[in-house]
This record gives sequence, structure tokens and C-alpha cells, in this order.
Amino acid sequence: MKIPFCTFCVKTRVFCNKCQSLLDSGEYSMLDVEVTDALLNIATGKMEEVLRNVEYVKSYEIGDLVIVVLKGVKALPRAVIQQIEHDLERALNKRVRIVERGVNINELATQLASPARILTISTSWLPDGTTETIVRIARSELKRLPFKPSELAKVLSQISGTNIRVEITK
Repeated sequence: MKIPFCTFCVKTRVFCNKCQSLLDSGEYSMLDVEVTDALLNIATGKMEEVLRNVEYVKSYEIGDLVIVVLKGVKALPRAVIQQIEHDLERALNKRVRIVERGVNINELATQLASPARILTISTSWLPDGTTETIVRIARSELKRLPFKPSELAKVLSQISGTNIRVEITK
């Protein structure tokens, strides 16, 4: 598994200059260190071969939910992803959702909103030249959404780097 930190730094929590600069710049946080440590513990034995081509990107925390963005995880069977999520939940004592990096906004929103269904995703061009992506979810699906619509919009914006708004429709 590829991680942005040195394995020694993650295990000991004593950071070299490179790893410390990643933390100081704000690019990564201690949450990222905790998640990579848990992933390194999971990536042993049978899982080592499965996770060989997977790359850690970033983690986001929303309440008691941790969203782990990985690259190359889409090629893995869903059962393996669920096992990794389960192992991470035990290690971190929080709910965990793994999503793929590099997918389009539609797939990312679907992954995060699951098991709730998304009605539509559309893009609006604003007068100042920027765009805004609008994700519409039916009111009846709200109880199936893993977190609040405002939190979904926030994390989608952080991961994708674009302006995203979540609307609830009838």
C-alpha cells in the first residue's frame, strides 16, 4: 500500500522533516496518520497482496464518520472493501466509508450518499464564470442518508474541489 508518510514515522509518531512538513502545511492531519497506521496494520497477510496497488489519498471526519479516500480501490471486490471498512471501524472506533479518488462527481456523490438514492446531479453556470453542482435527493431518502445534507455538500466540495450544493426535493 502506498502512503504519503514514512512507515516508521506512522508507527512511532516521531516524524522526519518530510512527514512533519506534510502535517505543518495542513495538507494532512493527525487523522491521516491514524488512518494510515490502521491501514498498514490491515495490509498484512492475505490483505497485503490485495492492497498492493492501492494508494492512500486523504481522510475526512464528519461527526463519528470517517471518509477515507483511496486510489485504486475501485478494482477491488465490494466484499474486500467492506472488510477493510469493518477493520478500520474497529481500529478507529468510528464509522468508516471508503471512496475512490479520481471518479467523477456523480460516482462520488453516489458512493457517499449510499444507501440513499440520488435523484439528479446537475451543473449550473453562474454569472461570475464559476460553476455549481447541485445534488438533489428526495425527502423520502433523507432517513437513509448516512449524514446530514449540509455535511454531504461540505465533504463532496472538499474531495472534489468544486462548489457543491445538496437540495432536498419532494
